[in-house]
Amino acid sequence: MKKDKIELIVVFKKDISESAAEEKLTNTGSAYRSGMDSSRGKLYFYSTGPKFILTLVTEMERSKVTRALEGMPEIHEVYTPDWTKCKD
Repeated sequence: MKKDKIELIVVFKKDISESAAEEKLTNTGSAYRSGMDSSRGKLYFYSTGPKFILTLVTEMERSKVTRALEGMPEIHEVYTPDWTKCKD
């Protein structure tokens, strides 16, 4: 049985540069790529900054990374994607 990936969407505030956001994510030690799920509207997309998908190995890592990211003032939000919904 194939184990599902553990993923998080990380959305930075509008005034944060892509390079500054990537530096913050690199410091978590987690794999990441640019992007987000499609369940957010266009207004949301343009009123926030860089968006990334983190791929994590364990639930413990997810909890640790979530706590660390939510404590950063540069972060708009961190959430678990719902790949079953497409609202665009």
